[in-house]
Amino acid sequence: MDAVYRKELRSYFSNMSGYIPIALILMMTGIFVKLYSLNYGYPQMEVALPNVTLVLLFAIPILAMRSFAEERRQKTDILLYSLPVTTGQIVAGKYFAMMTVLAVPCGIMLLIPFLMSMYGKVNLLMSICAVVAFYLLCAAMTAICMFMSSLTESQIIAAVISFITLLCLYASSMISEAIPTTPVASFISVTVMICLVGLIVYVFTKNYWIAFGVAVAGEIVALAFYLKDNTLYTGLAQKIISAISIFTRIDAFVTDQLFDMTAVVYYISIAFAFCFLTAQVVDKRRYN
Repeated sequence: MDAVYRKELRSYFSNMSGYIPIALILMMTGIFVKLYSLNYGYPQMEVALPNVTLVLLFAIPILAMRSFAEERRQKTDILLYSLPVTTGQIVAGKYFAMMTVLAVPCGIMLLIPFLMSMYGKVNLLMSICAVVAFYLLCAAMTAICMFMSSLTESQIIAAVISFITLLCLYASSMISEAIPTTPVASFISVTVMICLVGLIVYVFTKNYWIAFGVAVAGEIVALAFYLKDNTLYTGLAQKIISAISIFTRIDAFVTDQLFDMTAVVYYISIAFAFCFLTAQVVDKRRYN
C-alpha cells in the first residue's frame, strides 16, 4: 500500500490535479471568513464552512476523477494489479493519497481560529471540531467520487457523474421539501429508490435478471406495507432523503455549536462503505 500511496501522492503534486482543489478550497475559505468574521464581526470562523462546502462539488471530483479512470484509460491498471498487494491496499493507497492532499487546506484552515484569537475571544475547541467535521465530510465525498471513477475509463465522465451525484446530495434538503408528504407521493419516491438500487445491483453484477429480481422483490415488499397500512408512508420520503444527506450534518458543529458524534460516525461509515464498493468493482475487473 505504501508504494501505491507514494506514487499517487507524487502524481497529484506533479500536475495541477492536486493544486486546483487546494486552491479552490482555500480561496472560498478566505472569501467567506473575510465576509463573516472580518466584515460582520462573527468570532467563529466555522460559520463560513457551510458556504465553503459548495466548492467541494467541483474540487473533489477534479481530485478523484483520475484515481481509477486514468489507470483504465492508459491500461496501467494491469501493471498495478500485478503488484504483490491486495485490491483493498490499492484502493486504500489511492484514497489516503487524496485525503493527504485535502489535509493541506484543512490544516491551513486550522490556523485561522488561532490568528483570530489574537484579536478577540474565539471558541478554539469548537472551531477545531468544525474543521475536523469538514475534513470528514471531504472524506465521505472523496470515497463517493473515487467509486464513480472506478466505474469508467473516462476522467470527464467520472467527474461529471461525481458532480451530479454530489449536487443531488447537496440539494437533497430542497428535494425533500418539494416532495408532498402524502402516502402516495412517498410510495412513488420509494419506488424510484428501489429502481436505483436495482441499477446499482446491475452495475456490480452485469446481470439483468438479478437486478430485475432485486427491484421486483423490493417493490413487492414496499407495496405490501403500503396496502397493509399506508399511513406508514406519510412523510417517509422526506425521512429517507434527510437520512442520506451528508451536507446538512455539519450544521450541528456550526449552528448549534455541538460536537455531533453521530455525524462523525456517519461520515466515516460513508467513506468506508464506498471504499469497500470501489474495492469490489476493482477486484471484479482484476480477476476477470
